[in-house]
Amino acid sequence: MRIGRWVLGEGREHTGVLLGSDAAGKTTFLYQLKLGEMVSAIPTIGFNIETIEYPDGGSITFWDTGGMQRNFPLVLESSSRVDGALVTTTGCDKIRPLIRHYIHKDRFLVFLHDCTDSERLDYSIEQLHSAAGWMAEFGCPYMWILFNKQDLLPPSERDSIVAGLRSRFESELSQYQDRHRIKIMDTPGLSAASRAQLDPVMKEIRQTLGQIPESSRETTKAQVKELERGPSEQELVERIKKANAESAGPDQFYQDFVRGNLDSWDHYAHLRAGHFVMFEGLSRGSTLLDCATLFLSRLEQLRLQNPERFRNTAHRTMTIFWLYQLQLATVAYQIEKKLVEFPSSSDFGSIMLLTPSLMNSGLWRTYYSKDLMFSPGARDNWHLPDLQPLPSFQRETPSSTPSAPASAVDHYRLPRFAFSVVQKTLSSNLRRGGVVKQALAALQSSTMRLRATDPSVPPYSETQAYFWIQLIHASLKSLEMPTSGQSLSSPIFDGSVTMLTFEAFKTLFDITGEEWRRHYTPSTWESIPARMSFVNPDLKALPNVFASPSKAKVDLARMYMANAITHRFTRPAELPPREELDFSAAIVIDEANLMPEGSLNVVIHASLLQYLHRQLSTTQSSSVETEKRGPSGMVAARTALALSEILGSTQSMFWVQQAQISLANASRTLTFEEFVTKNPQLAYEDLPFLYYSPELWWSTEAKEVFVPPDRRPLSSVVSQLASA
Repeated sequence: MRIGRWVLGEGREHTGVLLGSDAAGKTTFLYQLKLGEMVSAIPTIGFNIETIEYPDGGSITFWDTGGMQRNFPLVLESSSRVDGALVTTTGCDKIRPLIRHYIHKDRFLVFLHDCTDSERLDYSIEQLHSAAGWMAEFGCPYMWILFNKQDLLPPSERDSIVAGLRSRFESELSQYQDRHRIKIMDTPGLSAASRAQLDPVMKEIRQTLGQIPESSRETTKAQVKELERGPSEQELVERIKKANAESAGPDQFYQDFVRGNLDSWDHYAHLRAGHFVMFEGLSRGSTLLDCATLFLSRLEQLRLQNPERFRNTAHRTMTIFWLYQLQLATVAYQIEKKLVEFPSSSDFGSIMLLTPSLMNSGLWRTYYSKDLMFSPGARDNWHLPDLQPLPSFQRETPSSTPSAPASAVDHYRLPRFAFSVVQKTLSSNLRRGGVVKQALAALQSSTMRLRATDPSVPPYSETQAYFWIQLIHASLKSLEMPTSGQSLSSPIFDGSVTMLTFEAFKTLFDITGEEWRRHYTPSTWESIPARMSFVNPDLKALPNVFASPSKAKVDLARMYMANAITHRFTRPAELPPREELDFSAAIVIDEANLMPEGSLNVVIHASLLQYLHRQLSTTQSSSVETEKRGPSGMVAARTALALSEILGSTQSMFWVQQAQISLANASRTLTFEEFVTKNPQLAYEDLPFLYYSPELWWSTEAKEVFVPPDRRPLSSVVSQLASA
């Protein structure tokens, strides 16, 4: 599901939160409505989210927050310390820090009670009072109460049991009726498992929600329509043509910008300078948010040089908004003109003419309210729009589950793998020899696995693998060396080699995949001894370093780097090849083993996985039932809550869910090494960006509350139907 169906979408849209004790049937209720099927779900950790679409254009989004277990209350027996953050929660009242991630004044509540669980009736009543309290605290307008699992009651006693429950609940709720709109549904035989009475329940809920005054929605629509008018397109085009004609050439403009000598610092100049800085950042492998930081730092330098011309107008949200619009327009221009390379600074005028709305300095008003944009928080931090979402340029629909590339024969398989290995050796504190050893083992295992299903995959050869690691290491080292005429501190490539893409690397050094022929004869290269262990070249020894690439090649490589970042708009990301995942898993295990006993810093990925395994595995062996279904939902929930103090809500819940699913799929308790080895995708630090855009992942909103992904859906439901 995307970040949300916003107020400007089609039909009426509402969001509800499912509450109730564990095993009350909330997840079953949710997926019967969504899929019309009974599914097996792992214990909910607080963020099953599904949207139910209706033919009339309306929709209901339900948040399944997980159940509250009396034998697994949200209580930490002792204070938990996570990277210096002390998190102590005791008693039912302390669940509020978790609930606040879900309950909002615009959301309604649905409370499910298990009619068959007479032993925990009092506990369910406690949770009912908590829900009524949250209605008052957060301003929720409605709550519906459903008596679930009526089909499991003895037929002769069903009516009397349900009547008794209704009487008890009405008595408990009498104190709230004057303040809240709470209704106990009269639905004989209600059962989420069989879907009995679910349609009448949803019909009544939708009819009631349809009576909610929506004047605010209509007012927002009217305001946005008025603001969208702005200057006419023709007027904007004329402004762009005039600015294009009067502005200096690309090189002169950039020099004037760097020196603070621009004749005018108007909206057009802001955009043009932003386009230069955006390309500079993207070509080094930076994200758009990093580009904004670079742009703001440049403006601060200019303000110090010329405070009269460059006033202190730094605004992080506004800067990222315009850079995002620029990137979107640049991608549109590249596609329109069928360009292979990223559009250059000389194309800026044409980019503006293709998307003239960029010249409308008030464009942000169609996305942001003034209250948000002019708030101190938006000035200092990145905030998502509150009127309508940022436009997306994704042209392909990604699969719901990311996958590694197919096992077809890849001419660049070994060079690409070696490239990732060398980058890891340059960024890790591990010894190069140990990293290479782990890499070769991962490659050998992956190759054997691939050849079992695809004999066309070449057999593993230690000589071939080690050759490419040596060659690429020498190549990348040459980028750190200055060329003739440069100072010793000025390498020709001023970006980090660990941020290079493989395509850019190939461009820098004209890699074809046939470089081995300069050093080995085919008979030696393909020999059995060369497969078993490394064999030295029999034609020409490998150099320790290569000549630095020309400036033309560096410029072309930067184009490829910028392309790689911007193509995230149009191409859904997938997992790296399996051998790279296995290698990453081995490195994570080594890094975790080197950490001092008792140290914990969840900002480091190996430490984060170690913490997740330690916390979520504690209950995995506590019972046979838990072992089958993975860690307790409440243990997972409190783990996410503790991590949110450091990582924020969305990031903590994402990683907890990924770890929980991995543990739930295991038939027994896993050691940390087994946990990572059997689930190597967890070692992939960029895993979140298969689901989330960086703009959403790093937003203030994602830090404060859990937000659903905007790239591909995220679900904790095990992909198998429950047995009948």
